[in-house]
Amino acid sequence: MLAKNQRTPLGELDLICLDEGAVVVVEVKARYDDEYGSALEAIGPRKAARLRAAALWWLCERGQLPCRLRFDAVVVDLDHHGLPRTVQQIKDIIGA
Repeated sequence: MLAKNQRTPLGELDLICLDEGAVVVVEVKARYDDEYGSALEAIGPRKAARLRAAALWWLCERGQLPCRLRFDAVVVDLDHHGLPRTVQQIKDIIGA
């Protein structure tokens, strides 16, 4: 892991990791139920654009561009006590 909970002028990045030479920006989403849509559905076009912009800003500030870049999600399904029932990693959710 390179960093976590990184705030930029363009939005927050949950996790920034390295995987086989690629920088991976990981959006973490947790949900108790699907009443307001699934956790993955919460990463729509607007959120994807903000993630992309924030990641590029963060990388540029650190002189790490150009680089291979990927966006993943970690989706956590919580029980009624707030404890994780399932944790799923989904790779390349929005493309770079």
